[in-house]
Order: sequence, then structure tokens, then C-alpha cells
Amino acid sequence: MISRLLLLSLITLFMSCSKTESINPERKDIIDVVFASGNISNSDSYTITSNTEGFLNEIYVKEGDAVSMNTELFSLSSDVQNANLNTAQINYSDAQFKASKDSPQMIQLKTEISQAEMQLSIDEKNYQRYQKLVKTNAISQVEFEKTKLQYEGSKNNLSILKSSLKDLENSVEVNLKNSRNQLTIQQENSADYLIRSKENGTVLSIYKEKGDLIKRGESIGKIGAGNTVIVLYVAEEDINSIQLNQEVKVALNTYPDSTFDAKISKIYPAFDLQEQSFMVEAQFVQSPKRLFDGTQLQANIIIAKKQNALVIPSEYISGSNTVMVNGDATQIKTGLKTNEWTEVLEGLTESSSIQLLKK
Repeated sequence: MISRLLLLSLITLFMSCSKTESINPERKDIIDVVFASGNISNSDSYTITSNTEGFLNEIYVKEGDAVSMNTELFSLSSDVQNANLNTAQINYSDAQFKASKDSPQMIQLKTEISQAEMQLSIDEKNYQRYQKLVKTNAISQVEFEKTKLQYEGSKNNLSILKSSLKDLENSVEVNLKNSRNQLTIQQENSADYLIRSKENGTVLSIYKEKGDLIKRGESIGKIGAGNTVIVLYVAEEDINSIQLNQEVKVALNTYPDSTFDAKISKIYPAFDLQEQSFMVEAQFVQSPKRLFDGTQLQANIIIAKKQNALVIPSEYISGSNTVMVNGDATQIKTGLKTNEWTEVLEGLTESSSIQLLKK
């Protein structure tokens, strides 16, 4: 009795599993989409980093503030740098004074040159007079040679003094140039302690607090600049379907009950290793009233659409585009495919009865 009941149950189960369900193709507007996750960003956002090390002395802005180019954002303090700048300023002032016409060295050398020129003028006249006298034997040869040596010594002395002046002028000029360069370097270094914005934008984030020690290369804040963009991450298997100007339906986490229209505006040519996907950008057709940088979102990129297409559920199609029509396997030609629906181009009509064998 138990064996007969078991056999009856198996027959009933087999008949139930072999039961088919028939439907007819129908007309629908269908679209094929690629899903992408992403976030809201700015086209020219940048991170504020420090080019030097120091304590965060002042914070001149707060998150949400609009800034223009060269707006003062943060200042760092450094006693060492202040001392270096002060030393460079003193050295430059000293070099300027030494290079001026009123410097003691310049005045002394020019005075000595003036005196040497006067002495040379006197010695030259004596030499010329003695040249005439020695020819008439009015003076001895020894006296003449003495006058000649005096003249030549005065001439050499003037030449040496003039060379010394030229060397001094060159030296003070080089010293002035070097001290000016050092001052410029220290001024530029000091400029690193006052951090300014690179372009117009909005302060998105401030990562540090007043008094924090900031190291070279460390991030202090973030500025949002440029246009608002939708950054989308697309899987490798879908990237070939993405083209510029395709329609995008965007669902923002900050607007859970709304969707917004956008269009693909940029396709990045390289794979993003960090996100393990390809990255594309889209622009809103009409932007929401309020957007927050970094807002998470989900999007459907429309890669194909068809109106009034003859479709059947995709699950009714087996391998090689085969469907069961009145119990017979029939080959069909398909068009647009989605996870839910497949367009039928040839092989079926709206009156065709197709079955799905439930296992």
C-alpha cells in the first residue's frame, strides 16, 4: 500500500513539473540600460596641500564659503622661517648700501683715485719738463731718471686704484645679486606659509584644526571648482556600450523619491584600478536645486530603446534563440534584449502561443 501511494505521488509530481504555461507575444516600448553607481563631483576640484611644515596658525575660511583666486585660506607659523627671512632682508639691505655710491669703501677708493690723478698730473708735468732739461744738460741724468720713476709709479698707482674700484664694484654687485636671490627665495618660502586658493570655487572640507602640526605635502582641505559633474563607474563588460550623449536616469541618495535626466559627457580612456571599473562623466539636463559634493547615486544609462516592439519574456528563450511554440521548438530572430524582455524580429506573431517548461 505504501509503495502504491509513493508511486502515485511520483507520477503526480512528474505531471506537475511537466506542465507548461502558454503566453502570447505582445507589443511594448522597451529600453536596454547599463547600471552604474557613482557620485556628484566638481570638474576642477582640488586638494589644498602644504608645501612646507609648520603649525596651523590661522584658518580664514569655513566649509561652504565661496572663494576667488588667491583668497587667503590658511597660515602656518614658523619661527625658523621668520628668522631666515629677517636675516635675508638684513643681508640684502647691507648689500644695497655697500653697492651704493655713498658706501665707505666706494668713497675711500674714489678719493684715493682723485688724489692719484692729481699726483699723476703733477708728476707728468715734471717728467715732461725734465725731459727738456736733460737734453740741455740743465739737470743730471740721475735726476731725470728719478722724475721718470716718479711719473711711472704714479701712473701704475692710478691704474691699480682704478682696477680695485672696478673689482669692488663687481664684488658688491655680485653680493647684491646673491643677497637679492636669497631674499626672493626666503620670501617665496614664507609665501608657502600663507596658503591661498588656486581658483574660484567653494570650500568643501577642512581637515585640520587651528594649532595642528602640518607636514609638507599634507592635505589641509578641499576646494570644489568648475562645473558640477556626475561621476559614474561602469563595469568592464558594459563599457563598449557607452557612447557620448546617451541618456542617463539618475537617482540621488539626497532625493530618494526623484530621478533626474542627464547625458554622457565624457568617457575616460583608462581603467580605474582603485574603483576596478571604467569611469565616465555625465551632465544634468536640468540640475537639482541643491547638490552636495560626494553625494552617492545610482544611474541607468540608456544604450538602446524601441517603441511598439514585439516582445516575449527573455526567460522563454533557450539557447540558439529557440522557443517552444505549441510544443514544437521554433527558431526565432531577436533584436533588442533586456534582462526582462527580448524583441522578436522574425519567427513569431502576436497570436503565437509559446510555452515555458517549468522544472
